[in-house]
This record gives sequence, C-alpha cells and structure tokens, in this order.
Amino acid sequence: MSCADYMPVKADYSPAGIPPAPDYAKEENWSALPDMEDFGDHIPGNSVIPLHDGQDTASVDVFYIHPTTFFSRTEWNASLDDEKVNVSTDARAVKNQASVFNGSCRVFAPRYRQATFNAYFSLDDTDAVKAFKLAYSDIREAFIYYLEHYNNGRPIIIASHSQGTTHAKWLLQEFFDGTPLQDQLVCAYILGMPVYDSDFVHIAPSDSATQVGCYVSWRSFLKGTEPKEKLQAKDKEHIVCINPLTFNRDTAYASSELNAGGLGRDGETIFPHVCGAQIHDDIIWVDRPDIPGKIFIPKNLHPADYNLYWLQIRENVAARIQAYYEALPAGGRH
Repeated sequence: MSCADYMPVKADYSPAGIPPAPDYAKEENWSALPDMEDFGDHIPGNSVIPLHDGQDTASVDVFYIHPTTFFSRTEWNASLDDEKVNVSTDARAVKNQASVFNGSCRVFAPRYRQATFNAYFSLDDTDAVKAFKLAYSDIREAFIYYLEHYNNGRPIIIASHSQGTTHAKWLLQEFFDGTPLQDQLVCAYILGMPVYDSDFVHIAPSDSATQVGCYVSWRSFLKGTEPKEKLQAKDKEHIVCINPLTFNRDTAYASSELNAGGLGRDGETIFPHVCGAQIHDDIIWVDRPDIPGKIFIPKNLHPADYNLYWLQIRENVAARIQAYYEALPAGGRH
C-alpha cells in the first residue's frame, strides 16, 4: 500500500449513512456455512500431502471473522450489498484463511458491516469508535445466531485476522473469558493485530502445540524489519507473540524444517518448509519465503499471517482438537 492509503476518513458519521443491518437467518449474510457451497470448502489443488474438506464429519466448529476488505475514505462502514467487497472477502480472506480449518471443523464466517481500513488511522476521531462498534454489533449478532441455531454444545475455535481480531478480542472477552462457554473453547487463532497480556483474565496464551482453551497470536515481518511508525504498537513489551511453528513463546529461532508448508497467494499451491520464524520483541521475524518471485516479497507480511504457516496451522488445529477430547471426562465427546 502507498502512504496515501494510510489516511483518515474524510466524512462525518451519520445515522442516515449506516448500511442496513444483516439478518443472519439468511445465507447471503454469511461468507461461509457448512451446508453452503463457498470458499470455506476450498482445498488447495497442489499439495505435498492429501487434503480433504472434513466438514461433513467434523465435531468442532470454527467461527471465523475476516479481515478488512473495505477501503473507503468517504464511508465508515461497508454495506453487505457491496459485491466488490464480498468477492474480496470470499475469494481472498475466506479462501486463504478460513479454509485452513475445514480439515477438522465446520466453517462459519459471517459477513459484517466492517469498518473501513482507514478508520484505523482515524482513531482519535469519535466517529471511528462508532464505526468499529457497529461492526462488532454485527459480529455479536452473528455469534448469538450461531449459538442458538448451529452450535448445540459443540466445541468452538475462534479464528480471525486483522480487523477480525479487533472484534474477536471483544467477542472472547464478552462470551468466553471466565464464562461457562470457555469450557467449549478449543483455541483462539487471533492473528494480525496486537493482543496484550491484559486482554483476557482467564484465557491464557499458548505455551504448547496441544494446549487447549488458550489463544495464539502473531504478526509477520521479513527478518530484520521493524514496523513503520504508523504500524508500531504501543506498550509492545505487553504484547503476546506466539511462534507459529512451535506454538509457544520461546524466542529461539524455529527452522523452516519445522514448517509443514505455506500456501501460495493463489490459494492452490502448498510450499513445504517455506520459511523459518523467530519472535522478535512483539512480532515474528520470517526468513525470506522460498517461493517463486521471492525477491519481490514486501517487508510487512501482514497479508500472509495465515498463508506462511497454512499447513502448520491446519495440523495444529487437528492436534488441539484431539487434545481437547482426550482431556474430557469419559463420555464427554459431542
């Protein structure tokens, strides 16, 4: 993105300009549902190991909150009727991110009146707060609808990226942290935004690849890179960063040999051992990925927070689900 993209919104927040609220009883207001044909079902066509869509037999659900796909400087929140936004959400975010969970989980991915990307650079404006609150109100309603109509007591994974993680943190705080529903939480994969050690009281960060009821979070940058000033997080010593190859907070370098495989930008090709990873302060430093065109890879790898470790995440999801069920009392499987 150019510097011009990092600009505040030039519009007043007006109730008259708020897009209509979604009705989550309608399939059109979901980017992915288990019984709907969508990109949540996607399987890369060129993989080093056989992959399959296991939603038909999955005993766990993932509730996935997509990143920003709306980039207006004149509107605060996206309409769910914006076809360009919906195509970007489906064919990029859901295809490359939510699909990682379909080997072990049923995939639920709501559309929502997301705040524009530029709202993050308008945070001193009270209108930006309203935009994010409106976006979260949709996520909240979608999750309540999911609980009432789809969950039936099944274990849950919360997954998100970027703006999705802004809302996922609020969702976890409201519905899971210290509540009975926390017992159903397998893990939260909340990537691409700072997550602080004070964000949750009862939900712990991951210290192993098979820990359950916990969360993982990271932000990826090319090795040697420091985030630009506008992207630097405050109080970074309190940001939790998990290594996506070891799923713990050990700051030792994790070799690319540990990386089961990354997913190419086309969503079709798995590249084995694509990169190593190491925690550097509050971010992950990544070796230059060994893929075609690697010389052109940007320093900020934010869009690839899932792709770089796609197969590693997929295998970790299965391992945590197994550990979750092994920890249940006899007869506790849903």
